[in-house]
Formats: sequence, C-alpha cells, structure tokens
Amino acid sequence: MSLHNISFIFIQIILSVLCLYPGLACASQQPPNIVVIIADDLGWNDVSFHGADEIPTPNIDALAYNGVILNRHYVQPVCTPSRTAFLTGKYPIRTGMQGNPLKGAEPRGIPLSHTLLPEYLRKLGYTTHLVGKWHVGYHSTSYGPTRRGFDTFLGYYTGIIQYFNHTLQEEDRVGYDLHRSVSNNYTIEYRYDYMTDIITEEAEKIISSHDTAKPMFLQVAHLAPHSSTAEEIMEVRDWQETNATFGYIKDINRRKYASVLSTLDKSVGRVVESLKRANMLRNTIILFMADNGAQTEGKWKNFGSNYPLRGLKFTLFEGAIRGAACIYSPLIDHPSRVSTQLFHISDWLPTLYSAAGGNPNDLKQLDGIDQWSVIKSMNISERRSVLVNIREDENSEAALVDDYKLVRDKSDYQKHYNYYSGNDASYPKYNVTDVLASPAGSAIAGVSTHMLTANKIKKLREEATIICKNFTNSSSCENRTCLFNIYEDPCEITDLSLQHPEVVERLSVFIDSYKSVLVKQPHAPIDPAGFPCRFNNTWLPWLPDDYEPISEMHFKNGVTS
Repeated sequence: MSLHNISFIFIQIILSVLCLYPGLACASQQPPNIVVIIADDLGWNDVSFHGADEIPTPNIDALAYNGVILNRHYVQPVCTPSRTAFLTGKYPIRTGMQGNPLKGAEPRGIPLSHTLLPEYLRKLGYTTHLVGKWHVGYHSTSYGPTRRGFDTFLGYYTGIIQYFNHTLQEEDRVGYDLHRSVSNNYTIEYRYDYMTDIITEEAEKIISSHDTAKPMFLQVAHLAPHSSTAEEIMEVRDWQETNATFGYIKDINRRKYASVLSTLDKSVGRVVESLKRANMLRNTIILFMADNGAQTEGKWKNFGSNYPLRGLKFTLFEGAIRGAACIYSPLIDHPSRVSTQLFHISDWLPTLYSAAGGNPNDLKQLDGIDQWSVIKSMNISERRSVLVNIREDENSEAALVDDYKLVRDKSDYQKHYNYYSGNDASYPKYNVTDVLASPAGSAIAGVSTHMLTANKIKKLREEATIICKNFTNSSSCENRTCLFNIYEDPCEITDLSLQHPEVVERLSVFIDSYKSVLVKQPHAPIDPAGFPCRFNNTWLPWLPDDYEPISEMHFKNGVTS
C-alpha cells in the first residue's frame, strides 16, 4: 500500500472519530442553526451597548460584544413592512405591504406568489419554527405561518395583544389571539401567562427537543417592548420586582418600560443557555434586531427612547428606521467589532440563505444583498444605497445613497426626542461584570475561542455610541424635502438641500426609479366577517383558502403606480 493511501485512510479514521463527538469537526460540515430574535418597537437607546446606563441589557449586550454590532442596520418605519422585507428579501413596495400595519379582520397579506425565508431554508433541509408575532396576513389559512414555510407556530396573528390575557382590542371589537399550528393542524392556545415567558418557554422546548441531525431555523418574535392594549399601557410581569430593580427611574411609565425590556433581555439569556445545553451553540447564528424604533408618543406610546436619533416609529427619520441590531456566531472569523457598513433588513434572506449553504444566485429579483462574507470575514459590503420607503398614499418617501439621505416625510412627528437620554448621575454605572456573568455571556464563554475583556467591552460600547449636539438648531422638514449627510450628521440636524440641489436631484431620480415596480397598497376595508364575535370572541382566519385578495390580483396583473 502506498504512503498516499495510508495517509488518506488515516485522515478518514480521524474524521470518523471526531464525528462521534458533537461540536467538533462534524459541526462545521452541517449547516448552522439560525435563531432570529425580534424585539417589537425597541428604541435605539434602549439597549445598553449603545451607551445608555438607564436600562441594563446584559444578555443582549453579551451577544453584541461577542459578535458584530450592526450600527447602520436599517429597517422599515413600522412592523408589517419590516417583517415583510425580512421574510421576502424585497422592499415592501414590491408586495403592496409598504403602508400601515395590518389590522385585525383586514383581508390582505404578503402575496402568495412571493417565497418566504423559511420556505427557502426548508428546501435546504432545515426544520423551521416561529414563536410569537406573525402580522403579515392571516385572513385565510393559506396565509398563515405553517402554510408559508414554518413547520410549527405558537403565537398571535395580529400586531399587538395584551401581555397576560392575549387579547387584541380594536375599537369596540375584542378577541383572543394566541394560537398553535403544526402542519395543517390548528388549535387555540388558551393560557393566562406573561407573553414573554410563553415565547421563551416555547423556544426552550423547541431547542431541547430538536433533532441535531438537521439544522434548525427558529424565529423568536417578541411582543416586548410594544405597548399593550390593556388599561395598563406597559404590563410588567412583577410590579414588586420592577420597583426593587428600577426604582431609580423616576418616570413611572419609563420604569415599567424598563421592566418589560429587562424581561425580554432575560429571555435572550435563556435562549442562549438552551442552545448551550443542547450542544448547538457552537454551530449557531443568533441575530437580534428591532423591527423599528420606539413609539415615543401618540397611539401605542411605549415610553421607549430613540435618543439621540430624530423621530419615532411611523416616520422616515433615523429614530424609526435605524434599528438596534447585532449578530453572534462562533462561525464569525473576526468577532467583537462594530460594523458601520450599510445593512438593510431585506439583506437577511440572502445572507442567511448563503450562511446556510445555499447559493444566493438561486434567489431571483431580490432587493436584499448577500452580506454573509461581510459579517463573517469583514469583506467590504456591496450595498451603497437603501430605498427607505415610498408611501404613495401619503406622498412620503426617503432613500440613502452613499453619504446622503433624502427625506420627504408627511407625518406629524418630525422633531427630536431628546428626553430619556439614558445617562444620569442617579443611575447605576454600567457594569461590565454583569455582561460577562450574564447567562448569555457565560454560555458564550463556554464555547468561545477568544477572550472578551472588560477593556474590550468598554471600547466597543464607546464605538457604538452616537453623540450629537445642538438639537435646538435642527432643521424643520415639515412639508418639504430635506437632505442630510447621514455619516457626518446621523441625528439629521442640518438640512443641506439648498447647498446641494444636485444631490437632491440624484436621490430623487433614485427613488423615482422604483416607482415603476411599486405595487399600490390595496387599502382593503376591514371585513366584518372576520370580527372575533363570529368566532367565540377569537381572531381567526375567516376566508376560504382560494380567496384572492386585491393585493394578490394587483401583483398578478402588474398594477403599479
């Protein structure tokens, strides 16, 4: 036998032995598990890795510091469009989903002609699970999660429910909205528990029972820290614990918000711990992100903070669309860094598909860009522009191209929201030890090949913090076009439209180029046939599977603006 053959046989024996031990050589040969954690209406300044001391988020911070902080991660202004972009890899204007969030008994959703992320991953051999919020269409079962690529679903169809009794109230209509579905089996999940705990416990069960012979995709879509439809706008899990932990926050509503967010942070820690116990963490990608910024005033106000960014949810300013986000994985070659490269929520479909071993060239007509090599290996991003949104019904639109952002925003909330700055002498100082010793931090340390030090954390936190001044001199953009150098002026204080009319023209042409593919919003009226009073006071699908809504017909017929 030749020396070459002996060497080959020896290598094969070594690989066979290694494959007997999970987490070693074979882990890298199997596609990674993917866990996506989505916070609802989370403010930029409400994660402590962005520099605020007011609300510690040690578990989320542990993910951030051990992974990559995405400091220019753009989302949509509100929840339904953001989730649409995430699931389709396309700007919502291509689906007619660019407008207001879906209401209960509203007969529309992501058109069935669009393939969603879990459907792509399932073709690659993944088991797929959704826990929590859906909110992209449920009028017929064809539009539900387990008909759009998820193997299992436990959660709610609509956009907002109460934390304890899981009901949605819209005007005088009140209905229960907590459901479970596996394949084509649908049941109503009757429980009276805190929603964050329900979501967490289900995620833990899915992880602990997962067959590691197959890769797993788990989307954990939290209710927190969205406001509630209850009389108590922010429903805390334990009022006594809230006061004991956050008594230093004088504003009682802000204190409640801190408690709701802290419970979410603990949920993140529990999920990471579960992955470690299941011996899955070594080969897992964990993405944490906000679906949009905080609703700091108006309807559904949750007392979050987008400081120092301008505006709030529903607007086209940075406070709505520059979302808190980070990604952690042992597969990242150069972790513990802050990325300022441009990233859009639509990028996640091709990025995660690529990380899962799929060929991004198989994906057609996406607006998202595969950025896995940007995250994993620090390659330079190809993304130079983002269509923020076009609301053809409101004449509102915005885009980013290179250093500049153009905004035409018709909303009522355009000013700076510089309260809840997050830093006050009365607040406890940021505790690096709490981050390292958190459940997430401890679990990651157990599989990490690099040492995260206190000094490194402080450096990363400083780098991820945005500092702006002179809010009182900020330009008014009411009923007119504004232009900002978004790199030099991330807080959108100084309008440059008069100084650079040629840039205004260039970005206007960029926006106009998308209007030929824009699918008009159907504005389907609320259907009384879907009222909960018709289904034992429960929000449920009410139309037949072959029902074709206006949005689907628009897409088929190519109806655009």
